[in-house]
Amino acid sequence: MNRFVPQDRLTSLPAPEQGLSAAEAASRREQYGLNIIVETVGASWSSVAHATLKDPMLWFLLATSVLFGVVGEYTEAAILLVALVPFFGMDAFLHRRTQASIAGLSSRLAVEATVVRDGQPQTVRVSEVVPGDLVMLETGQFFPGDGVILEADRLQVDESALTGEAFPVRKRPLDNVAQLKSGGRIDGVHWGLAGTRVLTGTARMTVLFTGRETVYGEIARSAILGSHERTPLQRAVAELVKVLIVAASVICIALAWVRLRQGHGLVDAVLSALTLAVAALPEEFPVVLTFFLGVGVYRLAKRQALVRRGVVVENIGRVSAICSDKTGTITEGRLHLTHLLAAPEVSEQRLLSLAAVASRHET
Repeated sequence: MNRFVPQDRLTSLPAPEQGLSAAEAASRREQYGLNIIVETVGASWSSVAHATLKDPMLWFLLATSVLFGVVGEYTEAAILLVALVPFFGMDAFLHRRTQASIAGLSSRLAVEATVVRDGQPQTVRVSEVVPGDLVMLETGQFFPGDGVILEADRLQVDESALTGEAFPVRKRPLDNVAQLKSGGRIDGVHWGLAGTRVLTGTARMTVLFTGRETVYGEIARSAILGSHERTPLQRAVAELVKVLIVAASVICIALAWVRLRQGHGLVDAVLSALTLAVAALPEEFPVVLTFFLGVGVYRLAKRQALVRRGVVVENIGRVSAICSDKTGTITEGRLHLTHLLAAPEVSEQRLLSLAAVASRHET
């Protein structure tokens, strides 16, 4: 994965072996912000409720329930109020799934990092790491940001979180440090990326990108962000309901006017119009549609699919083929032994013992 390093990011970059001073780190933190790679967006339940209340179908059901109550049909009014549960339930379920996905993405990130400040190694919170920091890495540690590896000793990295590939990736230090000063595109073999983990060896890395500018931050942001969008079928049903409401309103007003002209009282005319409105309004459409969308979201979630918006439930029904670049993209990144094929003179137990000796504890 080659990355381009803009020249302005290299301005005042310290010597590779020195790291930053405390004052320089504070200045860069103010310039680039905290190193928060996975941000919690729209995390409060109040924001979810506010987005749900924007749905016109919700207010349509409320208004229809009130009409049923006015004409004395309390059972129907209660049923419509119960039908509001899918509206809030589906959004609450999607919100909970999104928060779970944020937690899963955050679990792949470092909590602390060892950086060189004022010429001395010190441990800081990852959120305090800034571009220009010299980071020291050992086996088992996660990279705190995206940067160029300057020193490495038998360095192998697990990049399955980004590429889906379970095999270790060998990394090499940048041969010519002057190339870093000149900017331009640097080969992926020299990059250490946030969200990846050191399997073997040690390394020193100069951080160039932090927070949402990291590759992992971009992937995480695309995974958790999304607007409260209605599906095409929901929009079509909403338009149909609007047309029917306008038509029913006109007919109800006409009926009330006729009843008044026939000498009936105002209360009789209003009740007649309300009764006709209750019979004419298609309150079943939004109830049934929301219920089945909620069922679709639940069934997808049971299959471990990350559903950010209800719109995908309808859209996925139109998918006829899924194109993927390689199997590593759609696998778990964990290797499992499924069967053994030993030579005739070697037992399966002996084969397992030899495989265990040849393997690494980290993998």
